[in-house]
Amino acid sequence: MTLLKITKNRTKLNLLERCAMLKSDLTKLLFTMTDSERKHKTNPHPQSSFYNQLDKVKIDNKDVYVFKFVEQKKNNERPYSFNPKLAIVKHSRYSIIPIHIHNYIEMNYIYSGSCTAIVQDKEISLKSGDICIMDTNVPHTIKDVEEQDIVINFLMHKNYFTVSMLNQLSSNSIISDFIREAISYDRKHNRYILFHCQESDKLTYLVENLLCEYYDPSFSARDIINAYMILIFAELFRHYQTDNRTNSNSSNKAYMLEILQYIEENHQICTLNSVAKQFAFHPNYLSRMIKKNTGKSFKQLLQEQKLNQASFLLTNTNKKLEEILNEVGYHNHGFFNKIFKERYELSPKEYRKITQLK
Repeated sequence: MTLLKITKNRTKLNLLERCAMLKSDLTKLLFTMTDSERKHKTNPHPQSSFYNQLDKVKIDNKDVYVFKFVEQKKNNERPYSFNPKLAIVKHSRYSIIPIHIHNYIEMNYIYSGSCTAIVQDKEISLKSGDICIMDTNVPHTIKDVEEQDIVINFLMHKNYFTVSMLNQLSSNSIISDFIREAISYDRKHNRYILFHCQESDKLTYLVENLLCEYYDPSFSARDIINAYMILIFAELFRHYQTDNRTNSNSSNKAYMLEILQYIEENHQICTLNSVAKQFAFHPNYLSRMIKKNTGKSFKQLLQEQKLNQASFLLTNTNKKLEEILNEVGYHNHGFFNKIFKERYELSPKEYRKITQLK
């Protein structure tokens, strides 16, 4: 073996050891008892002085506390790690937290052990590797968090996801839109999603690296953390699709993601009748099923996919608008301009100018 190869191997080993140490340090840090946890261990009941400062609302004739997002501030210890619209907090073990709602999106990641989430009066058992994402104004709490249970809370202001981040998340896909909108719009659904990812080494790797960057930031930590968040959501989308294909055979939802995928791939030419024929449904039945599961009509879904594709082509190609219209399946220029502006609040020309500058 040459000296150069030996040097390279030693360098790789040092990098691996550094990564291992970072993750072992992360585990040590997360399991170290905080002052708050020590107090809660001896007295787990809510601190009245803190909760007396909070607003309360009535939900189903019960008083529910309102937690509001506090934008993160830069400090001397971690000047580059904070995005003001994102906070990452370890859940305080042994604490008893009353039922509450947020004005922000919360993602709970079970780093170790287990816990119980109460969401809209429903008990949900969460184990290591599980993730629960809750929209704003969902009554909930987390309990049964003891010594071996580590829960990481990602708190996201509604404005955390910029247009560019959402474009990377959605991949111009009505499947991803379907998932995102399930936690982003005030429709009549539970407004929370569970992801059972115990077998996902990739998700564990992404979360651990994000947390290492958060607690021991580099100069560009903010950009790195945002990139990890996009990768984490992309991995969750993949699991969501896999879980639904695998575990929902007894329900019409078993077909929904396949139907959405078919609409995506054939949006230029498909009709309600052609999709119904493809999946052996009566068109009226398919129409009701799509509406029930997505909150949108077939026409709306098809239109969204065409607009998604059109926006992608406007941003990423120099094709003329007429070419784009033909490619996505529109033939009425005036109608396209109207619905495009309704969705993006810009004309196609204005949209291309702004997005291609970014």
